[in-house]
Formats: sequence, structure tokens, C-alpha cells
Amino acid sequence: MPNNAYTVTQITRIIKTQLEVPALSRIWVTGEISSLSRSQAGHIYFSLKDENGTILPCTFFANYTRSLDFQLENGIKIYAFGMITVYDKRGTYQLNVMKVQSSGKGELALELKQLKEKLQKEGLFDEIHKKPVPAVPGKIGLITSPNGAAIRDFMRMIQNEPTLSVVVFPASVQGEKAAASIIRGIEILDSMPEVDTIVITRGGGSEEDLFCFNDETLARAIFACNTPVVSAIGHEKDTPVSDLVADLRLPTPTAAGRYFAENVQALRTKLQKYRETFITAMLRQRDRNPDITRFFMVSETLRNQFLRFLPEREQQLDLLSGSLTNGMNRQFDARKIQFQNLEKRLHPAYMEERVEVFENRLRAASGQLTTAVTGKLGRLEQRLHALTRTLNAVNPLNVLERGFTATFDKSGKKLLRKVESIHPGDTVNTRFVDGFALCHVLYTEKKEPK
Repeated sequence: MPNNAYTVTQITRIIKTQLEVPALSRIWVTGEISSLSRSQAGHIYFSLKDENGTILPCTFFANYTRSLDFQLENGIKIYAFGMITVYDKRGTYQLNVMKVQSSGKGELALELKQLKEKLQKEGLFDEIHKKPVPAVPGKIGLITSPNGAAIRDFMRMIQNEPTLSVVVFPASVQGEKAAASIIRGIEILDSMPEVDTIVITRGGGSEEDLFCFNDETLARAIFACNTPVVSAIGHEKDTPVSDLVADLRLPTPTAAGRYFAENVQALRTKLQKYRETFITAMLRQRDRNPDITRFFMVSETLRNQFLRFLPEREQQLDLLSGSLTNGMNRQFDARKIQFQNLEKRLHPAYMEERVEVFENRLRAASGQLTTAVTGKLGRLEQRLHALTRTLNAVNPLNVLERGFTATFDKSGKKLLRKVESIHPGDTVNTRFVDGFALCHVLYTEKKEPK
């Protein structure tokens, strides 16, 4: 048996020593995920393979997976950062992953860096181009999602300041169409003369969620806007381009609302101090100058008269208001009754009742019509029988039935009523009840009247 033979453990340790060097302790590796699995402890195991089919086993322990901001799946390409180690039990090398980025994320980061450098060189971030934002705007144009938490946070901070007026442009603040939606909001609000400050805001989110605020077209729209623009994006890490090009950047929607509310409070405090100083100076002047004293006395007299006059006018106003209210209530009650009557007439139960009434009327009219028609038909039938009897009475066929005959000319068309219309030698047509006979006339004799 060779004395210089190595054990498997020894070989593994030698390889481990050779592989676990500083050059491989902090490296980025790119590849496609395969054989993905997760343990109950939260560890993720997978392999990275490249276009040649070469595979590198990877371990992603639970304490590092907390930084993961997208879902790992088989077949997607990623960048993995970590260190190469050797797993002693199996004698295999692997990458212990500390951080993961999607393949596109690295490219997007590079594009974002280049965009920021480009815009900075053009001067879009320079302070010299920043427009002053009014401390207390006349009207704020707010661009944000109407259903998100950002609008609630902003409005909650200014709700106790009625001097702050807000017009909201509902925009998409996430996804492919978000930048175009925000740009449209900037164009519309910038064209409104009463809007003197535009605030673009949304809450926090992942870098992918907030990437629309890194759009170059949006950045140039903010820069070209004549109205001062405030960017209040709740970003977690990197600063979006909209913050850099805006005239004022604030960290969150809440901070933006608080900024304007505190400005109003500060201005109110300052005005109060000015008022107190002015009143104090006026009182001092009053005490020093008799004319001013008389002026204050006259002012106080007028004030007292006004205070006496005011309640009387308020009472008159209350009476007029009461009369107007009563009149309006009467009109309302009358319209209400009309509406209720109309509603009752249109109610299905009422309509069914009306239909039933009309059906009864229709049945009664139908009965009357049937009786009238039946009576008329009866009378016509009786008249028909009478006419039939009359016709039967004068019907020559009935006479023939009793044994009589009728004589016509040879053609059978002309009835011969008198003997003088016949001459010996004529041929006549004699009708019987069941037929006719052609007869030759041998002799005629006219009966003399008595």
C-alpha cells in the first residue's frame, strides 16, 4: 500500500485552499437559473448555466435573501454576487450568493448612470436654473395616483390649512405609461394661470416601481415647465432623475404636505407678530398725541354704534332667512307631494290596479258589443227567413211542383203568357218540374172575355 496516498478529505481541503482565494471571494457571475429549490429554513439553492451548458451550483442563504426584490424562477438570467467556496462533504465547488440582480437591472443601472451624466452636463441639475417655489402657493397642482396612499398623506398634512388650495391631476405613477401620464399632467397644470406650484408625488416602492421617474422625456418636461415643480418621491435608495431636475426635492408625500403647511403656520406666526408690533406702536402714538387719542375715541364710538347696529341687522337677516327657508320648504313640500303622487301613479301596484280597471271596462264593452252584434244578427236572420219565404212563394218552380207547366218560345228564354203570341205551326218549349218538352202547335183558340 502506497504511503503517500491522500485521503478524500485531504484532496478536498487542498482544492478548497486553492479556490478560496481573494480573487474569487467577491465576484459577479451571470447566467441562467436552473434546478431552483427552496428549503424550509428559507435558503435558496439553484445552478447558473451559460450558453455552453456549463453549470455552477449556487447557495443563497436566508440571511441574504431579504435583499431580494424580485422573484427567482427557472429560466431567467441574473447577475449573482458572492464568493466561490468548496462544499467539503461533496467535494464540489459552489458560489455562495450574497446579492442578486436581474440581468436587465444591471443594464438599466448603467443606462440610468449615463442619463444622469448626460443631463448633468447639459445643466438640467444646476441650481442656477431652479425656479423659486412659493412658500404659500395660491393653488397647488398635485400629480399623483388618485387611489394611492400618497394623495391621502399629502392632503392629511394640509387639511387644517384652508388657505392651501389643491387641484389634482390623476396620473399613473407606475408602469410603462406612467411617464407619459405625468408629462400630460405637467402640460395641463402649467397652462392653468391659477396654479403656481406643481407637486409630483408617490409613495415608496422598489426600484422597478419608481423607474418611470428616471424617464428622460419626463425630466425635460419638468425642466421646461414654467411653473415651479416639486418632486416628492418616496424612494428607498437611489435618487430618481425627477428629484434632481425639479426645482425642489422632498423625500415623501407627507414631507411635501408638511412643508407647505409649516410655511403657512410660519407666515401666520409672522403676521401675528407684525400685528402685535403695529398695535403696540399705535397705542404708544395714541398716548403721545392728543389728536390720535381723539381719533381712537371717535373710532371706539363708531365701533360701539356698529356693534349695536349689527345685531339688529343680523336679526332682520335671520327673519328674512327664515322666511326664505319657509318658502323654500313649502315649495319643496309641494314638489315632494307631486313627486309622491307621480311615484304612486307609476308604482307597479297602482299600474296593476289601473290595468285591472281597464280590463274590466274592456270586458264590459266586449260583452255589450257581443250582445249588440248577436241581436243585430238575430234580426237580420229573421228578415232573411221572411225574404226566403217570400221568394219561395213566388218561385215558379214551386208552382210546377203542384202540377202546373210553363210555356216558353223554342229557345226557352221567353215566357209565353198569352195565346195570341202563339200561332199554329210554331214550336214551343213546355217546362215541367222535372224537365221540358218541345211541342208543335196545331191549333190555338183565344178565350173571349165574359
